[in-house]
Amino acid sequence: MKKTNRHAYLIIAFNNWSILEKLILLLDHERNDIYIHINSTIEDFDFEYFQGLTKKSKVYYTERFHTEWGTPRLMVAQMYFLQMAHGNLNYQYYHVLSGACMPLKTQKEIHKFFDDNNGKEFIHFTCPPPIEKEIYDRYAYDHRFHKHIRENSVIKRILYGVIMEELYVGMQKMIKVDRQKNNPYELCFGSSWFSITDEFAFHVLEHWDYLLNSFKHTFAPDEIYVQTLAYNSKFKDRLYYDKMDDNYIACMRYIDWKKGNPYSFSIEDYDELMGSGCLFARKFDLKTEGQRQIVERIFEELMEKQEN
Repeated sequence: MKKTNRHAYLIIAFNNWSILEKLILLLDHERNDIYIHINSTIEDFDFEYFQGLTKKSKVYYTERFHTEWGTPRLMVAQMYFLQMAHGNLNYQYYHVLSGACMPLKTQKEIHKFFDDNNGKEFIHFTCPPPIEKEIYDRYAYDHRFHKHIRENSVIKRILYGVIMEELYVGMQKMIKVDRQKNNPYELCFGSSWFSITDEFAFHVLEHWDYLLNSFKHTFAPDEIYVQTLAYNSKFKDRLYYDKMDDNYIACMRYIDWKKGNPYSFSIEDYDELMGSGCLFARKFDLKTEGQRQIVERIFEELMEKQEN
C-alpha cells in the first residue's frame, strides 16, 4: 500500500458533545482522517450530524466497545482503530485523543512539527523499567471484577467492584499468582494517549495475540501496551523524548495530574497551555464558566488562524 502524508486521528468520546464538535472542526484538514469511538452504552449520539461536520476530512466510526475505566477494552478499542486505519491507508501518523482533548496549535503548525520529526514515536513513559510493584500488580493479577467499580448500582459497585475484586486479588496473592513472570518483555508504563508512525502501528498489530493473551482481565492495559512494545524493540531508539521521566512533552500532550485526576483546564490556564510547547491538551470540561471560556477561546482563536 502506498505511503501517504495523511494523519489518522482516533477520538475516544464519552460525553460533552459540544467539545467533540469543536475538536472535529479543528482537526478538519485535507491531510487528516478522523476516526471516532463512541461508547457502546451511549444511545443518544447523533452519528449522522457529527459525520457531516467536516469539509476536508473523512469521518469514520470504529467498532464500539463498552470501554469501562481500567478494563482492557480501551486497549482493544485503540487496537481496532489501528487495524481499521492501517487497512485504509499507510498514514504518516496515528494519533489517539480523548473527546476531552483540544489542539493547542493550528493544523499547519501540527503537520509541520510531525514533518520535521518524521519517524519519531511520541509515547509517554512514567519511568524506565522495572515499573514499581503497585503498577506491576495491575498486570500480575486477574482483575475481572474491577469493571463493576463504575456500575450505576451502588450495591453492585460495592459488592463486585470492591468486595469481590479485593477477595479475588487477595486470593491470587496468597497462592503467588504472577501472570507476567514468563512475559519475554520488560513492562513499561505511561499515558494511553500517543502519536505513532505507520511502521510502529503495524508492529502493534503484529503483536495482537500477544497483547490479548498477556493483558486480558488486567487493570488499565491501555497504559502499558504501547510503552512495552516500543521499549522492547527498535522503536525505543526512535522515541522523540527518551528520558522516561514522566514528562508529557514525550507525547506532546499537556496533561496536569498535580491539580486534578486529571485537572480540567479553566480560562486562567490559557497562557500556561499556549506556552507549554505541546500540540494537544487534556482535559477540558464544561461544568464551570471558566472551563467553558477556555474551550471557546482556544476554538475561536485556532479557527480564525486556520481560516486565514
